[in-house]
Amino acid sequence: MLTRGEQYAVGVGVEATAGTFVAAQDYIRTREPANIQTVVEKVDIKETKGTGVASQGQVVTMKKVEGDMALNLRFRTIGYFLKSLLGTLNSATEAGETVIYRHTGLLNTAITQPTLSLSLARGDFDHKQVAGAIVSKLALSFPVDDLINGSVSMKGLSEVTTTDFTAAFSDNDYLAPHQMVTLKIADNVAGLGAATAIDVTDLSIEIDRGTREKLSISADTPVGFIAKLLSISGAFTMDKTADTYRDLAIANTSKALQISVINTAEAIGVSSNPELTFVLPNVTFTTSETRPLDDVVTEEINFMAHYDDTEAKAISVSLVNEKANYNAA
Repeated sequence: MLTRGEQYAVGVGVEATAGTFVAAQDYIRTREPANIQTVVEKVDIKETKGTGVASQGQVVTMKKVEGDMALNLRFRTIGYFLKSLLGTLNSATEAGETVIYRHTGLLNTAITQPTLSLSLARGDFDHKQVAGAIVSKLALSFPVDDLINGSVSMKGLSEVTTTDFTAAFSDNDYLAPHQMVTLKIADNVAGLGAATAIDVTDLSIEIDRGTREKLSISADTPVGFIAKLLSISGAFTMDKTADTYRDLAIANTSKALQISVINTAEAIGVSSNPELTFVLPNVTFTTSETRPLDDVVTEEINFMAHYDDTEAKAISVSLVNEKANYNAA
């Protein structure tokens, strides 16, 4: 039986016990079918046998669940991935509101990450449930000609066939058009509020936990995952008007950087809007120019985030939406 890709959907739930599957708390609208699935690694059997053939068979060395999910930035469901990636997402009622919540994400330095369950609805194909899933990397792109979008790289402990899921999407999982993003740079975090937004034509950020499988010789599947050191990088492009960023790069001057997305077209609660803000208190830059003959010179500025002793962090994330918390199901 044929199945269109649009019939694929991914549900997500926060697990109370790592590896114990829970029902979906929300479903994700993906830009294309997610390719999260079991990947099998094999090794060829090579022995002196006088057959004249290169291999005598294969042995499975590992079965692991992994893949990527391409999605548009939405202010409700992005929280699940931020919690698993960073390890902490604390929720509190927004000031002046009763049913609007601000979720604050900070890096939890623990080697293990919060795990998610994935409900993989697959149209007329067998539906799958993935337990013990973690987010290893989150990348977001802020293009001038599209919605804010990105990809989530995930790993899971197991994938099994299950009864069919029925996807149901929340009507308050609002989108993030590109014109609602602002980029600010200041000497320090305290100066970001008063800083002027920078006019850029492209922007991206990648947050990579570098997570790897925890292996055992007694199993052909991972027994867990180990989070390595967090890496944060990104880039933005602008029509060049001065050597400001080139000078910063040459001098290796550190700055604070903020990416903020506020959907002012959607009013929620008393006087709030869906919001996602990244603050990087310590970034340094490298730059490169594009010099066309018949157009203006443009500059790409790459940034890398570092731990900041004054703020005692390398990143903070703030998410405002109508979901009360991202606690375990």
